[in-house]
Amino acid sequence: MLSLMTGCTGSARTPDVLMDGSTAARPRVDLEGVSAAPVLTRFRVLIAGRVPKGSLAASCLQGPPRHRRPVGRLVERIGVDTESVSIRDSSGVNACDNSPGGREDDRRWCGSSFGRLVGGRLRDPRLDVGSCTTRDGKPLAFAWVDADARAKYVVVDQGRYAEAYEVAGGLPVRISTHDVQVGESRAIFRISEHDGRGRLLRRFELTAVPAG
Repeated sequence: MLSLMTGCTGSARTPDVLMDGSTAARPRVDLEGVSAAPVLTRFRVLIAGRVPKGSLAASCLQGPPRHRRPVGRLVERIGVDTESVSIRDSSGVNACDNSPGGREDDRRWCGSSFGRLVGGRLRDPRLDVGSCTTRDGKPLAFAWVDADARAKYVVVDQGRYAEAYEVAGGLPVRISTHDVQVGESRAIFRISEHDGRGRLLRRFELTAVPAG
């Protein structure tokens, strides 16, 4: 796996490479109200029982969710500093989270989460905070978002750029943020949701703490 390069273009220093070394694309539409330069993350939807060997999902299934039986679809995501897998089972959603930074025992995944579904939706965003870091050791946090039914894109403001995640697979969208307060086990996600034409549907700030 290739780690994130710091290759950037222009004065805004927008990332031009994702964590796996692939070129960072831009969304195909203008995202209303997004002032930072947007970077489109990548995703792939897989079917339970037909997960390719060597894939992110296959690796995740060998990790924390290995005792759970996946059903329906699985979603792999690759962002600027992160990669994740979301896996549905009979009772909820599992996540494997990864980043370019170091971790204990050289584990494949630096973090994981499980969220129970009630009426098809999560009770809370299931924050994973502090265990994953960037290459230079800055903390990252992950959470799920149940997007509006009309949403095509979930966009997270990362400061000098914005990461755009496409809604996929009928699963909550696994997102990440650099705005982490490790000492308080808290992270802030500044989020907007947009339809397929880029029109703003809603904007909100999610302050997440680990579930008790």
